[in-house]
Amino acid sequence: MGNSFDIRVEALANPASSVAKAPPMATAHDTARGTFFLETFGCQMNEHDSEKVAGLLMARGYQQVETPEAAGLILYNTCSIREKAAQKVFSRLGEYRGLKGDGKKIALLGCVAQQEGEDIFSRAPWVSLVCGSASYRKLPELLAKVEAGEQRVTGLDNDTDETFETEMTRRDNPWRAYLTIIEGCDKACAYCVVPFTRGPERSRDSARILQELKQLADFGYSEVQFLGQTVNSYADPSPRKMRFSELLVEAAQVPGIRSKVYDIASAGFYAGHY
Repeated sequence: MGNSFDIRVEALANPASSVAKAPPMATAHDTARGTFFLETFGCQMNEHDSEKVAGLLMARGYQQVETPEAAGLILYNTCSIREKAAQKVFSRLGEYRGLKGDGKKIALLGCVAQQEGEDIFSRAPWVSLVCGSASYRKLPELLAKVEAGEQRVTGLDNDTDETFETEMTRRDNPWRAYLTIIEGCDKACAYCVVPFTRGPERSRDSARILQELKQLADFGYSEVQFLGQTVNSYADPSPRKMRFSELLVEAAQVPGIRSKVYDIASAGFYAGHY
């Protein structure tokens, strides 16, 4: 695992205090509460969600470790769109069915968690936490319940804007950053579960997007990937009512940024300037 960077969004104006290397890795023998292992299955949206989760955990005092054997808390961030990803995560859960007796806590996050909900506890009763992507902001309070000994803790909201703003996001790459501009989908295609796992379309305020983009540029990020299930459906909820094309134009004007937008649904790139 390479170096990572912690970005506390509200403190981005102060580079000296808001960007730091990740805490030292715990040793393989440290399995006490306070260490976590996080594995991600799926797309760029899942990867960015994991950055948010890792940032929240590290802000809470957890240390990230490189193996599940070294962790007190094991988290799997899942994708239900890609079949192999869903199969892999349930295979992982099967491998660790005996770890709960060792005092380890296991959490299933993301789209599979949202889609399967509390049924996961029946399928894998050794799981302590089931949390969808829209509930990550509540993760500290959900973890507090797990730490207090609750066995079946859930966070399954899927229609809240709180998913956009988290206290801290860990950035794994020093020059490329992900930035979500829209969550969910309203298309309701018969073959797709996104409306059920990610909820309805919610667009992020354009001012918040551009503010974070400029702050990332100030920290030296040269490439920012805008993420969304259907980015071309972006609809600015602020009074500015900025269209997707206008947002791209504004983003391309930020000094130092080489813009790139990734549409998870169509797997297509929209280029800014390079």
